Amino acid sequence: MKKYVFIYGCIFMIATACQKSTVNADEPNRPVTVTDSLILKGDTLTYEVITNDPAGWYGMWNEPDGSVHCNPLDSIYFGGPEYYSSGWKLSFVCPDKPFQAFISAATKLYDKNITVNLYKNNKLIKTSTNDSGPGLGVAKLLVDVKTDTLTGTATDPVLTYEVLLNEEDTAKFEADGWIGQWNMPDGKVSDLERPLLTNFAIPSGWKYTFKPTHLPFIMYLGGTPYIPGGATMTINFYVNSTLVKSQSSRNYIYENRFEVQ
Repeated sequence: MKKYVFIYGCIFMIATACQKSTVNADEPNRPVTVTDSLILKGDTLTYEVITNDPAGWYGMWNEPDGSVHCNPLDSIYFGGPEYYSSGWKLSFVCPDKPFQAFISAATKLYDKNITVNLYKNNKLIKTSTNDSGPGLGVAKLLVDVKTDTLTGTATDPVLTYEVLLNEEDTAKFEADGWIGQWNMPDGKVSDLERPLLTNFAIPSGWKYTFKPTHLPFIMYLGGTPYIPGGATMTINFYVNSTLVKSQSSRNYIYENRFEVQ
């Protein structure tokens, strides 16, 4: 079942990518001033999305509990996303646990300008505008938060997924991004209830650290560069900070599992 859901998401992503050839490059990026980006426990973080697309935008982002959310579908099984308006913001307190501030957003037809911002205590610390090129309506950012207080043992382990990209083919759309799905702490696949998640590019360096709710636990992460062949993707699994499995490919990686006893 997991494989079929992942394949469906990839097919949908490739189909929508075909709409991305029409661009508007006549609007300059918005100038910004970026301040100190060191994020500490208790800081208030805010995501912001700005776009000139009157239809709005859709995307995915990390919540403070580490879960990934996206705009909801307008029906249970079918239908498009609920597009959000320019100026959307989401604020939360930085958690005292492993966390990455992450957002990836796109305009409706990928042909308008879009900017994603990250604020710390109401001050801008990172921004990205049209990161695939002028007028190509996708923007994403990722910032590590150094508040990791988790420690693991043999009977209460800390598990980490990591995805790295290199050898990027800049001729490919979103060459510095990947898509995929992974097992959550309860063992369920991340996107079975949120099918849009397979369509948004996640930057290199993404990590997800957690304690499983039960043992044995099957670590699982399947994925691909956003466009197959666009980069070499490496998936690493760690148990208590020790690398236990690594797999690389320029194409799809399926059935990538490791059992923690």
